[in-house]
Amino acid sequence: MAERVCEVCGSTNDAAAQFCRSCDTYLGWDSGASTLDGEPLTGLVPTVVDAVPTTQVPVQVEAPVQGGSPTAAAATAGAPAATAAAQETAAHSAAAAAPATTEAPATAESPATADAPDSIAAKASATAPPESSVPSTKPAQTQPAPTQPAPTQPGPSVPDASPAPPSAAAPARIEAPDASLEVTEAMVAPGAAATVVLKLANPSSIVDGYDVTPVAAPDWVDVTVGDTHLMPGQEGAVPITITLREGVLVLAQRIALTLRISSRAEPERAAEVTLQLTVPPLGPSATLEVRPSLIRLEDHAAGEFTVRLDNRAANFPQTVRLTATDAEEVVRFAFAPAVVSVPAGQVVELQVAFTAPEPEPGRELSRQVTVGAGNDAGRSAVTLTLVQRTTAEAVDAPVRVRIEPSTLELERGNIGDFDVIVDHRGGVHEVTLTLAGRDPAQAIGFAFSSEQVVLEPGSVQRVRGRLSAPLPPRGETERHPFSVVASDGVRDVEATGVVELSSPPEPILTAAIRVEPPSQLIVNERQATFQVVIDNQRGLDPLAVRLDGASEDGAARLTFFPAELSAPPGGVVAARLVVDAPRPEAKESVLRRIRVSASDGVRSIETDATLTQAATDRRPVVSRILVIIGGLLVIIGAFMEWFAGFDAFLPSAQLIAELARSGVDVTNLSLLEPAVRVLVLVLAALMLLGMIGTSGRLTRFSAVVIVLVTLGLLLFLAVAAFVPPLGLGLVLIWLGAVLGFVGGVLAKRRD
Repeated sequence: MAERVCEVCGSTNDAAAQFCRSCDTYLGWDSGASTLDGEPLTGLVPTVVDAVPTTQVPVQVEAPVQGGSPTAAAATAGAPAATAAAQETAAHSAAAAAPATTEAPATAESPATADAPDSIAAKASATAPPESSVPSTKPAQTQPAPTQPAPTQPGPSVPDASPAPPSAAAPARIEAPDASLEVTEAMVAPGAAATVVLKLANPSSIVDGYDVTPVAAPDWVDVTVGDTHLMPGQEGAVPITITLREGVLVLAQRIALTLRISSRAEPERAAEVTLQLTVPPLGPSATLEVRPSLIRLEDHAAGEFTVRLDNRAANFPQTVRLTATDAEEVVRFAFAPAVVSVPAGQVVELQVAFTAPEPEPGRELSRQVTVGAGNDAGRSAVTLTLVQRTTAEAVDAPVRVRIEPSTLELERGNIGDFDVIVDHRGGVHEVTLTLAGRDPAQAIGFAFSSEQVVLEPGSVQRVRGRLSAPLPPRGETERHPFSVVASDGVRDVEATGVVELSSPPEPILTAAIRVEPPSQLIVNERQATFQVVIDNQRGLDPLAVRLDGASEDGAARLTFFPAELSAPPGGVVAARLVVDAPRPEAKESVLRRIRVSASDGVRSIETDATLTQAATDRRPVVSRILVIIGGLLVIIGAFMEWFAGFDAFLPSAQLIAELARSGVDVTNLSLLEPAVRVLVLVLAALMLLGMIGTSGRLTRFSAVVIVLVTLGLLLFLAVAAFVPPLGLGLVLIWLGAVLGFVGGVLAKRRD
């Protein structure tokens, strides 16, 4: 006999079991959501891409649980509270055969012990009649009859159990046998409700009310209780309305909803009644979608697409087997996995890889692929269009060969390098080529980095080549054509090139000579210094030269330091040139052309330079110097003693006595000498001011007057008395006057 294994605890159950006998987990009922052709399906949960709020938080399971689908395990394992509720439900189911009793001792204040029967029966009926069809009240009974619960199909029926006889120690009792309630599709709808009738009996002698409180009810269930007030000895039916919270998808499950019933007069008198709340699997089959619905392949035989399964409208997991086929049955598909479990309220996606034979080259082929997903509850299929196209078969183009650079110019040496480009981008087959070089004169030698080349289709390879050719005579140029041949043994491909060889000329022919600076001006000088540069930058060989030079007039003497130079290839050397030539006459200039040559003993190179010599007139400078010195000497002498025994501006007492004996008026003499001194100072100033002019006349005149004035004073003293001995002052005055007069003469402009 077939068995059904619980995916949560692993217990085995009957094939028709709806809930696990151990943990009370939902097993799928007979909806066919997890079977195909009567056989159970075990699948994996692919990537979840979307979901709606549910009563439980599903947890993804990577591997299937033994004996069942991991989807159901995900629906229950993700909510520990739900598992605990299921275990509690199992406990209540096991105890359903015996009524739950709660004993409360009677007191003097309790009317139940005096006037009422010693038991109160509370019975819950599983029927869900309309609110207008509430059962009528019937008298209280000491021994309540067994209640027959009537669960709505397809929920399980829970057998009623007869209550135990009242205990002598507890005359007041509340008996509550279990009942079951099945939530219908109408109840699952938002805002819908179901009503359960609870039968209560009041055996007390007072009017009493009863509190009906859910115990550990799930947050998605709302319980509303009707009026529970009963007259003494009255038995009544109390409607209990159960509403599901809106905005949440209630998963298919069965839970134990426990209601605690307690007396308001005597709260310690209480009993519990258990309702088996069953949510059946509701909702359509999971929808199937393929993305993209059109696939184009160009020159490819493999591809993939996405399968999307949407189970957001159902409250139970669904396991389907995915299939795909085409009309020709030539396309091969790989599902990962092929059996997919879609959790309740979620959307999953998985990738499907496929391979299809390519059409003939240059053709396009369209195939219709049908992708299906199904189980015993239903099957769905969508169509996928596969368009394949292949390019036309390529034509095997011949190999192309070229030389880079195609023209080689060798100016230094006779060896040149080049590249051989072998292009096989137009081919479709692998080729092996052998490279060789040729020249008509058979004077060139060739070498290649690789003489044999293997080329894949569409590849380009570069091979390094080298040639060696004989040099032409010195100073001449020759051209040699050559070619490179690439051969596969059947066809030859040739590329041509030209090598141009130049033999370097004599170094002296490519060298250059220059004088720096090319022209120079000197004033009042005999010698000038130049620099002679030998430039061998264009030469390929060292150059040794001897320097020589001369002026056109032959008056200049040229000296080189050093006279011999050696310039390396590509180098520059220099020597110092000193030109010695006589100075020209004053106020005259001479332009001398100098030719400098460098000779290697066979050939020579030359260059020219110019030297300009100028002589200036130095008379004005000498004139000013003499006038300044003479003026200063006159001024200094005017403040010194002129005669021995005389101080400046004050004659001595001895000289005055001598003059007095000679009959000279001493008073006039003391006034005459200071006046002469002042006159000399004024004339010295005029002598210096004479430098402003260009003729020197005032300077000469002032110098002559200074000498005459001082000599006149000396003659006056000689005639009037005697000639006193001369002092240093008059000597300085006469010397300064002479220098000033000479300076005035030199200041006179020459014609």
